[in-house]
Amino acid sequence: MSNPQDPNPWQPNPETPQRPPGNQGSTAGTYEVTAVNNMGLPMPPAPEMAPPLDHAQWQNPASVYPGAPAPGGHYQVSQVANAGYVQPLPPVLSHELAPPRPATITAAMWIWIAAAVLSVAVLPVMLLANADFFVTQDSIVTEEDRQAADLGVRAMAVIFGFVMLVAAAPYVAFAVVLRNGQNWARILLTILAVLGLLTMLAIIFVSIGAEVWQPSVAISIVVIGLTVAAVVLQFLPASNRFVR
Repeated sequence: MSNPQDPNPWQPNPETPQRPPGNQGSTAGTYEVTAVNNMGLPMPPAPEMAPPLDHAQWQNPASVYPGAPAPGGHYQVSQVANAGYVQPLPPVLSHELAPPRPATITAAMWIWIAAAVLSVAVLPVMLLANADFFVTQDSIVTEEDRQAADLGVRAMAVIFGFVMLVAAAPYVAFAVVLRNGQNWARILLTILAVLGLLTMLAIIFVSIGAEVWQPSVAISIVVIGLTVAAVVLQFLPASNRFVR
């Protein structure tokens, strides 16, 4: 080996015998081989833990890879204001709360519904109860005429029942609204009550002239009684305090 301190290690060593010209052996002199322990750059220290705040982001402009922590970096911590803060509402006083629904309003609602359902059956019952009377008229002679007359009576009962069902629908709808304490529903129900009473009285007078009048007259009287009871209940003092 040559002297490590020799500035020119590639020059031939005088102590080494020279090969004669023409010899293709090894080159005169020696080479200095220096081994380098290439272990790479030292590992960077572990980054510090982010502070326990809402928002923290690692900032390292000198880092080669975006987001990779390296020496010289720092955490940028930003506080986010709570923009969704809502001021609490003022407390509601006891006298400002809506009063509980009285039993008179609940009873009035169910009575209105019952009266509406019964009113649908008045005219069909009157026609079907007097079907034999319509079938045995003098103009009906043959069996075919009798069957046609019976079918016509049943068809008329269905038609009148549908008409009464449509007429009873507002009673049910406004009764449900009355349950929530709406005064306008109570007023409309009172107006409908007058119309309903007049209708039931007309049906009673018509039914009395029929051969079988008892079923329709009985239903009409029950409907009239329920209607009057519902109107009285919805105007009692307890109902007046609830309705607004």
